[in-house]
Amino acid sequence: MLSSISAGELKSLLAAGGPVCLIDVLPPEYYGECHIPGASNACVYEMAFLENLAKIVSDRDTPLVVYGASARSREAAVAVEKLRRAGYREVRELAGGLAAWRAAGYGGEAGEGPAVPEIAIADGGYVLDSAASRLEWMGRNLNGRHYGTIAVSGGEVQMKKGGPAGGSITLDMGSIADVDLKDEGYNRMLVSHLKSDDFFDVATYPEAVYVINGSELLPEASSCSLVYRVMGSLELRGVKRELPLTAEVAPQPDGQLKARVLCDLDRTRWGAIYGSGRFFEKLGQHLVSEIVTVELFLVAKMRRN
Repeated sequence: MLSSISAGELKSLLAAGGPVCLIDVLPPEYYGECHIPGASNACVYEMAFLENLAKIVSDRDTPLVVYGASARSREAAVAVEKLRRAGYREVRELAGGLAAWRAAGYGGEAGEGPAVPEIAIADGGYVLDSAASRLEWMGRNLNGRHYGTIAVSGGEVQMKKGGPAGGSITLDMGSIADVDLKDEGYNRMLVSHLKSDDFFDVATYPEAVYVINGSELLPEASSCSLVYRVMGSLELRGVKRELPLTAEVAPQPDGQLKARVLCDLDRTRWGAIYGSGRFFEKLGQHLVSEIVTVELFLVAKMRRN
């Protein structure tokens, strides 16, 4: 069973009027930007992919050629598998996808943009939008877990050569909130404990600051976002420790940047040792995990001079 077809072979087949149904399996916005002439669109990421495809071609004996973005992207291979399991008998993938078609010099419909949109982040200072940014946390103990938020009070990120090169992010530790406890009394008790010197000593250290020292682009970068290993340090409870982070950054059409950071933070490195089995014996029900899972969502706008 043939599994692929080259751009040249597909071009000859279409020119000869061969019996084939050409399917673009990318999201509609990419299909609208540029697609191979004569292709129909059925996005493989949608749960209704097979139902949508059946509206285009219901005869499972019809020869199909499906294509995605490029050789490094697997959406077309996934579509081939789904279609064969669904009973379509002759399904092939365009080798290299739309990128290979364009590289061979063949034209596209509905736009002359690049086959895979390039991500470009302009260098300069980006000021954090505090209202649109937030930190979400999760802590665990023997009884389960608690989760909540901390406000981002400010900061700025310097982008240089397309990556984070400096800057800082400030957290308002006094804004610690729990969102899972519905009982107001227990909720207040937990938040007060987190703010106490057992944990983050908010009265003495009302802010936490992450300072960015530099970054490197990781191979996880995709056509939708860029992934960086960020080098920097976190000052929390008056203690400053190195804390490398992995940050996914996505430029927005309006010029803003959105970023997501996920890390497991060992609170004891910053002196918050309450309930840690590493430091205390016979804790009983007071045993608390040292690890706090932190997910940081940031929105930033370029500083205008």
